[in-house]
Amino acid sequence: MARICTVMFNDYYSDARVRREIEAFVSRGDEVDCICLPKPGGESVRNLFGARLYFHFLGKFQGRNRAWYLVRHLLFMLDVFFKLCRLQIKRRYDVILIHTLPDYLVFAAAFPKIFGAKIVLDVHELMPEIYSSKYGTGNRLIIEFLTWVEKLSIAFADKAIAVHEPHLEALIKHGNPPEKFGVLLNVPDPKLFQRRVRLRRSVRPNFKLIYHGTIAKRNGVDIALRAFALAKRKIPDMQFCVIGRGDDFDASVELAKQLEIDNSVEFMRAVPLEDLPSYLTDADLGIVSYPYDDFTRYMLPVKLMEYVAVGIPVIVSRLHSITAYFDETMVRYVEPGDEVELANQIVHLCRNPEELEKLVMNATKFTEQHNWEKERQRLFDLFDSLLAPAFSQSR
Repeated sequence: MARICTVMFNDYYSDARVRREIEAFVSRGDEVDCICLPKPGGESVRNLFGARLYFHFLGKFQGRNRAWYLVRHLLFMLDVFFKLCRLQIKRRYDVILIHTLPDYLVFAAAFPKIFGAKIVLDVHELMPEIYSSKYGTGNRLIIEFLTWVEKLSIAFADKAIAVHEPHLEALIKHGNPPEKFGVLLNVPDPKLFQRRVRLRRSVRPNFKLIYHGTIAKRNGVDIALRAFALAKRKIPDMQFCVIGRGDDFDASVELAKQLEIDNSVEFMRAVPLEDLPSYLTDADLGIVSYPYDDFTRYMLPVKLMEYVAVGIPVIVSRLHSITAYFDETMVRYVEPGDEVELANQIVHLCRNPEELEKLVMNATKFTEQHNWEKERQRLFDLFDSLLAPAFSQSR
């Protein structure tokens, strides 16, 4: 039995990747603790799914103030450092698993590392690219500094994890050594996201679209709303469900009013992960309408894989990381940022349900090749490679 502590600047209830990894370790008999943010707007239990939870004293940050964003990161890092000092003495962890962002959170594990714990850095996002996406590329010094911090953070860890192959290519391009990495796709939890048989109709008066995830302009929610407004001119009874939270939630609600589609768009703040599949399977078509920039180029959206897992067809922006895993027969591609093309494809697929069925059938190729059973074994292999040989052989 390994003793593992995982750390993330997020709440445990929202991050499906972290939950999935923790539950996998618990299921094979490992002892797992988690240091994280408290649950938004409610009581947070101290034990969940077999893991002990230790909460930061502040909740999740929502806003655009860069200085305060950095302060919140540093406060969390300091809190984690002292928690890990205390817990390492008490628990004697074998592995500390740090989830980004931020990359430099890994240095909060300095004390356990000194006393023999192995450090794994799960690199969820590309920090330089996400900065340029949010704030522009004008200040190259900041982007170069963030790249240097990323390299330093990965060098500090014993192992690092990339979320897919193009993501790994970008990390190597930044100057990180390829031998440091394993790749672990962020595929959906099969216990929650299961394909459900749906009767599809040739006449669809209430055709329903869905988007879920972060509500932010950089994720293309405004593009989806504008495309929906155009499509509704030809199919007036069409509906759109938007689920999530983020900096642009209120702005998206206001945009729907300006476009005069607010009576047809249902906005919902984030729902519990366990409830999400029922909302997805109630929809006819998933929308993944990211614009193109240096950050979205390397995105393989979890929402896309969740739509595929439950068996709903998807219209998706043609981006580098997505085309690496999905061909033209599995999803319907549109050019990033093109709301007119997106609207035309929505109307076309609504009027041609047989094409929807073909997309759903062909997309099963992805889930056959990339599923949690395979990814979980890769996770176990990576962790076991860090432990003493006698320890790993005892499993």
